[in-house]
Amino acid sequence: MKSKKLSIVFAVIALIISTLACSFGAGEPSLTNPRMSSDSDGVNTTTAYSSNDIFYAVADLSNVETGSIVDAKWYLVTAADYDPGEIESSTLTIDDQQLYSYVSFELSSAEGWPVGQYKVELYLNGTLSQTINFSVE
Repeated sequence: MKSKKLSIVFAVIALIISTLACSFGAGEPSLTNPRMSSDSDGVNTTTAYSSNDIFYAVADLSNVETGSIVDAKWYLVTAADYDPGEIESSTLTIDDQQLYSYVSFELSSAEGWPVGQYKVELYLNGTLSQTINFSVE
């Protein structure tokens, strides 16, 4: 009888431990630490660019699985003599989560950027995750 009770106690303890492990586990997939940068690695952060700069939007990946899709949608928010709206969008599929600790998107213009306010929206699997505002001065 003691052996049966002991088995039940161990089973309950194992169930509690596994439940706690799941709750403290990997967590929800997300994009964290969003930033604009002057380099594709996201090391030299900035929110102000000159008209001939390349824009880099970088975000760290947290618990993102293989097959996940990250989108970047670039917008002109305000600039004199220009209509606001979407400039461009791009998509990245995470083909091996072991290779990615962050994502990086870039946008350049051969004609140069007008002085004004811009933003980039980052989506994870179709859901808006982060919005980063920046400017051209």
